[in-house]
Amino acid sequence: MRRDGRRRAAGTIGAVLVLLAGLAACGGDDDSDGDDPGGAEDAAGSTTSGDGDGGGDSAAVSAQELCDGAVGAEDVVTVATEDLTEASGIALSRQNEGVVWAHNDSGGAPEAYAVGLDGTDRGRLGLDGAEAFDWEDMALGTGPGGADHLYLGDIGDNNAVRDEVVVYRLAEPAVPAEGLAAGATAPAERLTFTYADGPRDAETLLSDPSTGDLFVVSKTWDAGTVGVYRIPADATPDAPVVMERMGEVPALAGEMVTGGDVSADGSLVALRTYFGVQVWDRGAGQTVADALAGEPCEAPAPFEVQGEALAFTPDGRGYVTIAEGQSPRVNRFHLSD
Repeated sequence: MRRDGRRRAAGTIGAVLVLLAGLAACGGDDDSDGDDPGGAEDAAGSTTSGDGDGGGDSAAVSAQELCDGAVGAEDVVTVATEDLTEASGIALSRQNEGVVWAHNDSGGAPEAYAVGLDGTDRGRLGLDGAEAFDWEDMALGTGPGGADHLYLGDIGDNNAVRDEVVVYRLAEPAVPAEGLAAGATAPAERLTFTYADGPRDAETLLSDPSTGDLFVVSKTWDAGTVGVYRIPADATPDAPVVMERMGEVPALAGEMVTGGDVSADGSLVALRTYFGVQVWDRGAGQTVADALAGEPCEAPAPFEVQGEALAFTPDGRGYVTIAEGQSPRVNRFHLSD
């Protein structure tokens, strides 16, 4: 979301609403020693799994199980790098254990940050050929050749006036134990898109692991509907693609959707708003849009002022959120064993 007067108003409203929701969920106790969701490595289901991919062999769980049983880690972990101050999108790596990819909102450089689940600075990656106009979300998904790729959505459009929006695609690089080398860069492909029903503001980019398709979920500033738009897996940099409107998210009509993710096995879809975190089951044969047309359950959410970023852990048994602000917390939730 770009920092104009409208954003400041939305941020203020969002902060008040999230605070009220957080107090209701936590009984008014914001004690960082107990209810604070920042946390330990085992709460993220990554560094204690010992399987190198964050527990990819774990059995799938239902949305209700996650909503009912996810627990926030107790210790406070904050982002070490001082330059990630407007975290708008995150994705958890499956090949780089314990690494969260993140990017800033509008006004930042075209780069992605590698952040450890323990908050450590693992370096930054410049995207060759990219521009940062209004980056709002990112996703990890399958790309050309079947390898994991990072998708960064330059899809923000507060006033719904952009002729086209952009998603940058690049092969996910390896992150050494010592972190990325200073000045590290990687080439990024520029995929351009238009909406079938006219410009929309959006802050959510989802990747479907079963088809390779991407989905953009719109953000409404009023009581309007929340649309779901499909980007086909075979989209190329050669020509703009018209995104077809595949459906709506009835449960979130009138709410500001600010981020989301699809679990690595494709069985869960999560969206976050300034109000909280909603999770949907995705049945066999359902598209992402089909799943979002159903009823979600509400998962535990941290208190975050201007919280916009969410990603599932690789095992699908938890999720991570990071908010905007200086030294934001790495909030981790996971099902207890």
